[in-house]
Formats: sequence, structure tokens, C-alpha cells
Amino acid sequence: MRTLKSTAAVAAVTGAMALAGVLGTAGTAGAAPAGSVASAEAAGAGQVQAAADYSRKVWKTVNHRTGPSGDYEAIGKLYANRYYTVRCWRVGESVTAEGTTNNVWILARNDSGRWGYSSAIYFSGNKYADLPASARC
Repeated sequence: MRTLKSTAAVAAVTGAMALAGVLGTAGTAGAAPAGSVASAEAAGAGQVQAAADYSRKVWKTVNHRTGPSGDYEAIGKLYANRYYTVRCWRVGESVTAEGTTNNVWILARNDSGRWGYSSAIYFSGNKYADLPASARC
């Protein structure tokens, strides 16, 4: 009987730890992109951690920057009709192109592997490049 209680207690603790790990990961998933943004800006768009990567197409060549506005340093370009790995979106400077204005910026990895921001207006899809609401930086 004591062994059964000990086994049950171990199972309960193990289950609680596993759940805490899952919840911790879920909590981190929401927080990680925010840290990613700081990392991208402060570390010159270096390594970025996030819950998920997505692939999104750019329909027009666009500048790729260290932050979400034209005031940030350009670190390269994302080229038209190519797919790029993206992590999240955030609100930044408004950009107008082809008669549409949008203030959403996408954190993407360029051809040289650097993470930075480009206006979502140049990505295919909706105003968030079809990223889920949960992918907010």
C-alpha cells in the first residue's frame, strides 16, 4: 500500500512537473517573440527565439531593417516572388504602397541569415502576412 502511495505521489509530481513544463513553454511562447524583438534591434538582428517559424512570400522587393520603421538601419533586402522564414509581426511605422496603408511589420530572416523587419504590406496575404494573432512579437 505504501508503495502504491509512493508511486502515485511520484506520478502526481511527475505529471505536475510535465504540466508546468508545458505551461512554461506556452507562457514563454508568448514572451519569447518580445525578447526576439529586443534581440533583433539591440543585437543587430542576431539570433531570435520564437514558438514557430512560418514561410511567407514577398510580392515586391523590400528593405530589411533592424527595427519596425524606415528610421532603422537597412541590413539588406527581401526579394520579390521569394519565400522567407518569418517569426512574428508587430506594429510599427505606417507604410503606403499600391494605394494601401499598413503599420504592421514582419520579423523575417534574410538570405544571409540575419533577422530583421520588413513592412507586412510587401508580403502576400492579409495585413499580417496571414500570420496568426498569437504570432505577435
